[in-house]
Amino acid sequence: MGRLDGKVAIVTGGASGIGKRTVEVFVQEGARVLVADLDADGIGALIGQLGHNYVDGAVVDIRDEVAVERMVAQAVRRFGRLDVAFNNAGVGGFSPIQDYPLEEFERVLGICLTGTFLCIKHETKHLIAAGQGGSIINIASLNAQQATEGFAAYCSAKAGVAMLTKVAALELGRHRIRVNAIGPGLIHTPATEGFKAMPGVYDAFIHESPIGRAGEPEDVAQLAVYLASDAASLMTGQTLYIDGGQSLKKYPELFEAFAAVAIEGQGG
Repeated sequence: MGRLDGKVAIVTGGASGIGKRTVEVFVQEGARVLVADLDADGIGALIGQLGHNYVDGAVVDIRDEVAVERMVAQAVRRFGRLDVAFNNAGVGGFSPIQDYPLEEFERVLGICLTGTFLCIKHETKHLIAAGQGGSIINIASLNAQQATEGFAAYCSAKAGVAMLTKVAALELGRHRIRVNAIGPGLIHTPATEGFKAMPGVYDAFIHESPIGRAGEPEDVAQLAVYLASDAASLMTGQTLYIDGGQSLKKYPELFEAFAAVAIEGQGG
């Protein structure tokens, strides 16, 4: 018996990194999953790996409200119900505030915050109509509570996700819909590989972690399973930080590190 036996989930950003591992663990725990991502090849590979009886896929830009609405409808049509949503899709960005291009700032907020809002909006419509409750899990970040130079858009967006999670939990509890967020620290994914190329930055992250290591997608996936499962039936409105204790110490300084990489690139 898996912890998610009989449940149906949507995982956005599910073709790689944290999302991919969460899809794999959800299926191992008995769920059927709709994988939503912009990476059609990644979706196809995951369906091939896990089997079409357990996984379906949709190419979705979560900034597109019509596409998000269709995503939810596809999950219900394909698997007959919806119980869990893991709103994981996101994107980073880096620039000093005085140089931050408006279109790039808006892109980060559009994917990380507005996209999460649109997912909650349409997932919630179905969950309320079905009347069976459910669990919505949003991906925030350590940067929802810890400011970082160069991350004005990302920190703002993820802080917004944490507060959006609270508001949604407050509104939706009467419908037996739980809403929580996960705030990862540094996790080994394709999106964070660039930190390893920055002199001293990766080591600084590890040094500032009391646990002494970066996280793995598995760490986040297991926490997502708990929040999706009936074991977390009293848990709502929370952002759970899974960061090895990094939030207890300082965040590495990034301006000099990014500058060093840029200079090295020009020299090459």
